[in-house]
Amino acid sequence: MNELEQKPMPYKLIVFDLDGTLVTTKSGATFRKGAYDWKWLPGRVEKLQELSVQGIWLAIATNQGGVAFGYMKQDDIEQEIKRTCREGYITDYRVCYNHPQASIPEYCKEDENRKPGPGMIVDLVKQFQDVTLDDTLYVGDRPEDEQAAKNAGVSFQWASIFFGDES
Repeated sequence: MNELEQKPMPYKLIVFDLDGTLVTTKSGATFRKGAYDWKWLPGRVEKLQELSVQGIWLAIATNQGGVAFGYMKQDDIEQEIKRTCREGYITDYRVCYNHPQASIPEYCKEDENRKPGPGMIVDLVKQFQDVTLDDTLYVGDRPEDEQAAKNAGVSFQWASIFFGDES
């Protein structure tokens, strides 16, 4: 029996970063080379299923600045995120495509939704009935994820610890 089955999570909502937390690139590059350049990290789908069975809401909050620089099309990445949600028992998601130095003008702007801003996380909390900031955990792999959780007023945990990647 694993730890999640032995002890219920103290959270009603767990929001995950996407790249580097739930998925990685097929190409081995740090950032996606395109919308389809991703695969699940080991053990993620199984852990998400366990959490879902416990009645915990699952969501994604992800920056996808590659769209702002023309590496990916917004529609393509949107479809891949929807597929990730279906496969990973994830109920809802938020994406920020904007970047302050974007090469595509429509995406070149400051945005409180872009992590480390709190916008996506706070918005997701509002989507779930009877969920508060205190009931929410954000799981990520980068310093801006940790800062976004702090800025939103929710708990944070590193993906490597949450998923038991560290020995």
